Amino acid sequence: MRIAICDDDVNFTGELKGAIEAAYDVSNDPLTVSVFHDGASLLADGPECDALFLDIQMPGLNGFAVASRLIHREEIFLIFVSMHDELVYESLQFRPFRFLRKSQLTGELPEVMEALGKAVLMRSMGRKVCFRTRSETVFVDVHDIAYIEIYGHWLHVRVRKGENLECYGSLADLEKQLVPFDFVRTHKSFLVNCRYVHSTESRRVILDDGTEIPLSRYRVEAVRKRLQKVLFALQ
Repeated sequence: MRIAICDDDVNFTGELKGAIEAAYDVSNDPLTVSVFHDGASLLADGPECDALFLDIQMPGLNGFAVASRLIHREEIFLIFVSMHDELVYESLQFRPFRFLRKSQLTGELPEVMEALGKAVLMRSMGRKVCFRTRSETVFVDVHDIAYIEIYGHWLHVRVRKGENLECYGSLADLEKQLVPFDFVRTHKSFLVNCRYVHSTESRRVILDDGTEIPLSRYRVEAVRKRLQKVLFALQ
């Protein structure tokens, strides 16, 4: 796995690099960690990496400015790193893989690294879900699915890249298959990809494209806890 760190705090980058190396599962591919101390240097170098640990408050180009220039690089898993917990909400617009609090580095990094390892492996395997429509069998990458809605026995699959699908199936079966890949059941009829959630309200989840998904009253707390764990690595 190739990891890049970008933070102007030299002492912290050394600490984070050591913690990443300690938490990395050595049974996976070899690990390389590159360190940058400003956004301009990072962007000038590519970056060529699987994951980027990015500080938010830096001189010159801050983390959000850097993220805006990399948002098209969907192959990079973005992990914001900050001592300012309140920035987690503003960071949502960049669809981070995680938000890591500097004050909780020891407690939160192991979960981040475990999830990151699974995500990189899944991507390398080209993890796809099989859907059978009325006329054909279609394989869709899990990251391309925004949400799935069921009505009757028919599933409506909202695909971010490509055509939406209508197929016969069970939402409960898909939930078992997709929950390990950061999906959450918000309503008896909806299964949502957490990476595309922008915000939640009392009775709805709002995706980053403005789509509103129903949120059952009795699922509110569970959904919010799930989103916190998936997006921000809060324990």
